[in-house]
Amino acid sequence: MLNRLLSTVAILLCCLSSVSAEPIHLVDQRGLEVVLSKPAGRIVTTFTPASLFTLSLGLADQLVGIGGSTKYSPFINQLLGHREPLVIGSRSAGINLETIVALKPDLVLFFGKKDGYRLAERLSSLGIASLVIQPETFADAQVVLELIAKATGTQDKAAKIAAENQRLANIINSGLAGLPKTQRLRAYYANSSDLYRTASEQMFQHQLMLIAGVDNVAKGVPGFYPKVNVEQLLLWQPQLLIRESNDSTKVDEQLAKSLMTSLEKLPQIMIPKGSFWDMPSPMAMAGALYIAANAYPERFKHINLDNEIARYYRVAFGHACLSPLRGIAQCQ
Repeated sequence: MLNRLLSTVAILLCCLSSVSAEPIHLVDQRGLEVVLSKPAGRIVTTFTPASLFTLSLGLADQLVGIGGSTKYSPFINQLLGHREPLVIGSRSAGINLETIVALKPDLVLFFGKKDGYRLAERLSSLGIASLVIQPETFADAQVVLELIAKATGTQDKAAKIAAENQRLANIINSGLAGLPKTQRLRAYYANSSDLYRTASEQMFQHQLMLIAGVDNVAKGVPGFYPKVNVEQLLLWQPQLLIRESNDSTKVDEQLAKSLMTSLEKLPQIMIPKGSFWDMPSPMAMAGALYIAANAYPERFKHINLDNEIARYYRVAFGHACLSPLRGIAQCQ
């Protein structure tokens, strides 16, 4: 009798639990609604920014498949620890849908481009929930963070990250307060593989410069990493170079040429290697602060840049040593 009573109670509790668990309604950055019956427990990311947002929410254990250039990232590998999510391809090499389907994910995060739309629609037709995300601005990045958090039940962590991003934004705004437009530095953004490829107004790197208080001299040039010529670059007369530092050998050689003598002597801000500050990411505001503090050192002399950024990484990722200004080796 007692066993029968306990079984009846267990059944009733299960029924009540299933009734009380409301579906999760999401609207991705295509504007399409996606419904989850419960918080996603098995996640696949198909490009690097999606992986960064997912990991910032403490979802390393739920990440069963990963895309993008992750193999050689000490930062991502540190966050993954002993975990080895299956590599499902990348935007450049192609995404393997069969591999994704075999992983039986609850949620797949796709990039907001033509192929991303097509792949998301294909998986949706197979009954696999897919979200398209496109964090091209800081506001978009916050939307992405909130969207993934809602899908995974990690809203509390997302709120902490948002608060830290706002704290860094407040430091930037305070430092730049009262800076006349005429005194904003004219900056040129150099791609790591080619001095003559830069950031247009359509790219996230332009947003990074805008928040940091420097004017992008190439903002009117359309396209993704558009190519410019020597004459145009010299006519712009930039006062500052902002450089990606993943592989700068060619850029150093280009700057050493006689025509570029005036540019080579300009102040240069090198975005730390492997920081992911030069792409849509949850920690891009730290990159904006880094640029602002190095572009206008007198305006930010009252802050300890290393400590401010380390605090962000401690809140967002659990360890201050993950800050690119400190070195991941300290985390070992």
